[in-house]
Amino acid sequence: MPFRGWVGRGLRTLLRELPWAHARMAAALGAREVEITVDGEVVAVESDGERVWLRDEPGSPSVTLRTTRREIVALAEAERSLVSSVLLGETVLRGRVEDLAAFHDGLLEFLRGAVRSPSFPGLMDAFGREVVSSDAEREAASG
Repeated sequence: MPFRGWVGRGLRTLLRELPWAHARMAAALGAREVEITVDGEVVAVESDGERVWLRDEPGSPSVTLRTTRREIVALAEAERSLVSSVLLGETVLRGRVEDLAAFHDGLLEFLRGAVRSPSFPGLMDAFGREVVSSDAEREAASG
């Protein structure tokens, strides 16, 4: 599943199953656009403070994030915090301090909702399986 599809399904699932969590995420983000690049795939997410949606194309992001699928799984499974991911060089974040803080808070609200959603385990399993299969392909190619 492309990262964009996973994010879109996650946002729609959160809105449908836990609208309060979606509202808290939107409120934390405020009026901001975030550009997320995962393994080269660029996804733009925008909030107006009341709702969050995917943009067709990046515009003027307040925050940019670059990371890998493996790191997204580690964050979602609470194996690593966003701060430790940045400090380890696994994630690169750019933006003004207040925008980065709002992104962090919005991400936490997304994850808080995700762990309470009955549908998210299936979404994470599908996303995580792609990480495992791409790791196996890399090992086979190098071995």
